[in-house]
Amino acid sequence: MSLRLRLVLTLWMVTALAGVITLGLAVADAYGTARSDTQTTLSRASYVLERNYHMEPRVGDPLYAEMTSIKLLSVMSPGTCIRYEQRVITPRRLCAGWQVFGQIAPDWFRTAVGWFFEPPMPVTRSGTASQSGAFRVQASFDPVAAATHAWQRARLALWQTLAMAAGVLLLGTTAIISRLGPVRGIVSELDRLARGDLGARVAPGGAREFRQIGGAVNHLAERLRASAEESRALTRKLIEVEDVERRQLARDLHDEFGQTLTATAALAASITYAARQDRPDIARDADAIGANIRNMMDCLRGAFARLRPPDLEEVGLAASLRTMLAGWETQRGGRLSLDCALDESRVKEAVALDLYRIVQESVTNAMRHGTPARVHVSLRRVGQAILLGVEDDGGGTLSRGTQGHGILGINERATAMGGKVSMIETADGIRVEVVVPVALATRAA
Repeated sequence: MSLRLRLVLTLWMVTALAGVITLGLAVADAYGTARSDTQTTLSRASYVLERNYHMEPRVGDPLYAEMTSIKLLSVMSPGTCIRYEQRVITPRRLCAGWQVFGQIAPDWFRTAVGWFFEPPMPVTRSGTASQSGAFRVQASFDPVAAATHAWQRARLALWQTLAMAAGVLLLGTTAIISRLGPVRGIVSELDRLARGDLGARVAPGGAREFRQIGGAVNHLAERLRASAEESRALTRKLIEVEDVERRQLARDLHDEFGQTLTATAALAASITYAARQDRPDIARDADAIGANIRNMMDCLRGAFARLRPPDLEEVGLAASLRTMLAGWETQRGGRLSLDCALDESRVKEAVALDLYRIVQESVTNAMRHGTPARVHVSLRRVGQAILLGVEDDGGGTLSRGTQGHGILGINERATAMGGKVSMIETADGIRVEVVVPVALATRAA
């Protein structure tokens, strides 16, 4: 779940909680008002009974009780009831109307508020009313009236809360989405960095904190790019040194070891011809020495082929690869093919040599660790990248624990070109894939 969605959901939940609290406070205030009105009604009724004798001295009048009730009803709050008695008046109960509260609260609401709020309790007061004698009055609030009063307060608070919540949610959601807009760009560029795209940059914008994060991401990307450039330059230098050493080693083997083997082979041949007829053992030993020398010279020629770099400027990469594959085909048998659809004219010489060495090492590994009947090499441009693939059916497997020098060499050369290498176990063998960006592999037009 995205950060923006989580914040929007949090805002909605907080708003809903605030609405519930507002409704609860409205109901609590309604019940508080009911308790206050009950107490006020008690005080007013007591005052009427205390002063009634002076205001209405005809205590013995038959209408005295009715006049007192009328006066009491005039001072009672809506929804309240009183029960009073006086020396000259029998106990009576009066209730004020509460139609002002509106429609009666539904049963489910009355049941729900009954779980959380206690209805107003009756209150009682006693006193004397001059010559009228002692009186006793009890005030209470009708439970249905209290619930209805709370229902009307809750409905009013609900509509106010909904109107306010709609505004808050609309404005808050818009603000969250707009303010967190830079987060998507930052996450996207970080994903590009994680995938190895060191050209990822965060566009400046948004709040100051987001601008600081974007600046830090851009600084990190620049440092990674500079570090990758330094690593590629160092790897390229090491590979160049390695190629120079290979060339020097091939020259030394040819000039020193090759001549020595040739001279030794000539000496073995002369011994064979000069051996006496009665010493066939000497001729046999000389022939064995000559056979060993020929084997060593075959191995030496193979080493020359691996050590000497091909003449890519004159022959070209595709021709050099075909020559190498034809040599392996002659030596080991099988079918080694090349599918090249690449314009070599603009490929850098160092990159061409790296591609050649990667193919050479891949084919060598296939022949050394498997028994392939088919090896297929493909070299082509796909979009803005050069794709090299070497696939065999030799049945080899990739070792997860360790890597040989050949695989390390392939990785180093791919890194030096600014590319990526992947090795995949297929149903029949191994497939090596190298992807090199065209911008790093070709010369400027």
